[in-house]
Amino acid sequence: MSTAQRRAGALLGGIYLLAAAVETTRALVTGDGGLAFWFGTLTTAGLLTLLGAVRQDLPDPWRRVAVLTGACLGMPATAWTLIVPLLAAAVIVFELRR
Repeated sequence: MSTAQRRAGALLGGIYLLAAAVETTRALVTGDGGLAFWFGTLTTAGLLTLLGAVRQDLPDPWRRVAVLTGACLGMPATAWTLIVPLLAAAVIVFELRR
């Protein structure tokens, strides 16, 4: 995995975790529901993407599965941003072409 791929994966994972914090806070404050979806989906997606992008000591198949699963998992929750799913798609393409 190249430095650019690691940076893109780390950026995506960080964005997912930031979105998890913001959306979870919003759901708690407004009480309009969706707490399990926002917290669970975005936190898991962020952690998996970061794990696969940053931890180079993981065996290649596990690292690859973590990045691909995390990137795909966070896409529906961030679809409204339009830009984050494009970054996720780029990370997926980087990983599949490697």
